[in-house]
Amino acid sequence: MKRNRIPNVFILAAVFAITFLCFSFIGIDKHNGSSPLFPIYENGKWGYMDNTGKTVIKPRYDYASYFTEGLAEVKIGEKCGFIDETGKVIVVPQFSGVSAFKDGMAMVWNHMYDNEYDDMGVAIYGYVDKNGNIVRKPQFIDAREFSEGLAAVNTGEYGSPKWGYIDRSGKMVIEPQYNEAGKFSEGLASVKVGDKEGFINTKGEMVIAPQFDGAGYFSEGMAIVSIIYDKMKKKGYIDKSGRIVIEPQYTDAKPFENGRAEVNIGTPFRVNWHYIDKSGTFLYNSQYEVIGDFSEGLATVKIRGKWGFIDESGKIVIEPQFSYVSKFCDGMAVFKDNGKCGYIDKNGKVVIGAKYDVAGGFYNGLAYVRLGEWETGTEMYIDKTGKVIRKWKNNN
Repeated sequence: MKRNRIPNVFILAAVFAITFLCFSFIGIDKHNGSSPLFPIYENGKWGYMDNTGKTVIKPRYDYASYFTEGLAEVKIGEKCGFIDETGKVIVVPQFSGVSAFKDGMAMVWNHMYDNEYDDMGVAIYGYVDKNGNIVRKPQFIDAREFSEGLAAVNTGEYGSPKWGYIDRSGKMVIEPQYNEAGKFSEGLASVKVGDKEGFINTKGEMVIAPQFDGAGYFSEGMAIVSIIYDKMKKKGYIDKSGRIVIEPQYTDAKPFENGRAEVNIGTPFRVNWHYIDKSGTFLYNSQYEVIGDFSEGLATVKIRGKWGFIDESGKIVIEPQFSYVSKFCDGMAVFKDNGKCGYIDKNGKVVIGAKYDVAGGFYNGLAYVRLGEWETGTEMYIDKTGKVIRKWKNNN
């Protein structure tokens, strides 16, 4: 039986090792929330503090995530649910896993196992709303997050997909019929019919006929599409009429944002990312070996093995001098030198020296850092001066 891969249930190691490694460029994007509460770990349990270090929700959970749309995932034993910022339980822990809330809805799933020795099993998916209502109990073999009020769900069987769309009430509004289905963006979603992809609108009407070997989502009026040439998949861009406006020629590509998009002109094994505008013209200086995502008006660049930053005009504003840098979050960026991490401001000034083994992006004035090895080190939240707000030892 073919199985869909079950999303991992995040444990302590995954939260900090993946979310906050300074060279992972994830930083604030992982939690993507606005709550001033921060997860804390104490005596083997998780709770929450405010940005002064004061405990707001007493540690009692086996896992606690950041808040998104006012709710956070918590785990008791092997079951996941949601609480609000006062600590009130909104969704009783009862699921094998949950996603963060998006568009007012969260995916939930339960594992199903073939036998007691099966540690992978399969998952079935459903949805809950922010009031704690189970809109659809876990029943779909695959599912997507809500976007623009709709979510793609797979009602088929393994190896025989049948995708459709439900609304926030759980009603099937576009009947299951597609081999694949993407999220709605700017009123359109990619769907696969046979072995080709096109786009439908929110009424389920096909507005761009299936003709591509792959398709992404619309952003700023343009969507990535793929066409296979000589057994190689190349990516380009179409507009909402389905007209190809930038010929498929790139090994990889990202959606447009603020009038520009990143494209890989290298190979899948030797990437070479550059920015283009909506005419396909290359932006910025070709001397840059790598250009990263823009954040807070600056993008990371690599020249001769060192990392720095450029502004939106392509001008170098922080000279490449670091072995690695993260994007800017809350006015600060992580840099790495000689195996240690510290922080710089937008002028390139070192505000907190490189002394941490792990460092994360700032969020509401605080950042997570670690001194020492995972098993024996000291973990803490610091403010923008480097002052320790709260610290703990991982004694698991």
